[in-house]
Order: sequence, then structure tokens, then C-alpha cells
Amino acid sequence: MIQVMRWLIWRDMTLAMRRKAEVLTTLLFFVIVVTLFPLGVGPDIDMLQEIAPGVLWVAALLASMLSLNRLFADDYVDG
Repeated sequence: MIQVMRWLIWRDMTLAMRRKAEVLTTLLFFVIVVTLFPLGVGPDIDMLQEIAPGVLWVAALLASMLSLNRLFADDYVDG
């Protein structure tokens, strides 16, 4: 089972690297959201450490939404 998961991850990463601009856009958006979030919340380190996991998850989910169009485009073309 682990071998199958490795193969799927390798295949998906290979397909993603064919469109480097989309991958870089998603990663750049993630970095921007995570970097700018403390500016909106404030400089309190204790609070930032407490909410950091949630911020990372929300930023990852928002960044992944950028690639949803590409994810379903092939299925839409196939009918």
C-alpha cells in the first residue's frame, strides 16, 4: 500500500512540475498569506504561536483553491 502511495505522489508531482508557473503561484500565495497574517493580528508572540497551526491550514486551503480550476479542467473537457 505504501508503494502505491509513493507512486501516486511521484506521478502527481511529475504532472505538477510540467506547469511550474501554477505551482509557483500557489506556493507564493501561501507564503504571502502566512507572512502578512501577523501584520493583521498583531505582534503578540504568545497569541501568534497559539493560532499558527490554524493559520497554516487556512493558508494551505486557500492556496489549494487556486489550482482547483486546473484540477477539474481535464474532466470537463472529457465530458
